[in-house]
Amino acid sequence: MRSICSGSYSSNDQDGRVILDQRPNIELYVPSLGDDDDDDDYNDKHHVIDANNIYKQSPTPTETDILINESLTRFNSMLETIDDDEKHGYLMAKEKCPDLCGESFKLIFLRCEVFNVEKSVRRFAKYWNTRLEVFGDELAFLPMTLDGAMQNEVNAVPLKYLQLAEDTTDPYGRALLLFDFNIEGDNNISSESLLRVVWYQVHQALIKESVQKQGVVVYVRCLDSMADWRPSLSKQIVQAGRGILPVRFAGMHFMNPPTFLSIIMRFVKPLVGKELRYRFYTHSGSVDNLLESLEKFGLGSSNLLPIPFGGNLEFA
Repeated sequence: MRSICSGSYSSNDQDGRVILDQRPNIELYVPSLGDDDDDDDYNDKHHVIDANNIYKQSPTPTETDILINESLTRFNSMLETIDDDEKHGYLMAKEKCPDLCGESFKLIFLRCEVFNVEKSVRRFAKYWNTRLEVFGDELAFLPMTLDGAMQNEVNAVPLKYLQLAEDTTDPYGRALLLFDFNIEGDNNISSESLLRVVWYQVHQALIKESVQKQGVVVYVRCLDSMADWRPSLSKQIVQAGRGILPVRFAGMHFMNPPTFLSIIMRFVKPLVGKELRYRFYTHSGSVDNLLESLEKFGLGSSNLLPIPFGGNLEFA
């Protein structure tokens, strides 16, 4: 079993693209894309929620100075108990970029884990180990900016693989992101570069305190061709989102999905875990149909619908 704080995975995997027959008669399970027999059991255990918590997130606690200070004290004490080899990335960061791994950054991890200190510390250690793997020794400890850690990816960011609506959130303070998986069909861009773009945009979203507390909502422009899909990249992105990057993924909205999305979901579902699996939603039809479907998530305005789907929302 891999160490819980190692955060390691192979960055040298081949893209692993697959070519499958596109079967137009495949039924796409809506809305959760899950087909487990325990769907009803899961829903029975989760009480009815209000609009602010439509994604069934754990409630964000009221932050006080006492809560923050006590949690950070426990965080630092627990961090000291982790073996050095399981937090080697953090130890290097502490030496090379202490300003990037101080108390304010640790607080983001606490918010991500709703002040569960043990989970926060484990995510923090995995984060620095993985950041070192993804960006390498020379760039990992630079600020997550275009002239810092992303200086070698100036051609990757404009491809719009993952974009952030900089000046707009959902009604509850969650960042709005747009994934365009069709970019995976560009043979001129590596999976390593696309993964770094994901890291960069998530960090840009986390600049807002409301996003640190409430998380992000992701729109997905699905693949036009199954042959362009990069399964190994999907796996790395899921791993980063699930237990490495300090971000709460509230929900993913798959817009006008193709029939073969159900094939991809069979690969993705075991990776994301049970709770995240039930935060996948599909929306199809005209612009009016999309807005009506998104309304219960507080996204039923054309100003919150991305331009590629017929709305007015622009992304950076």
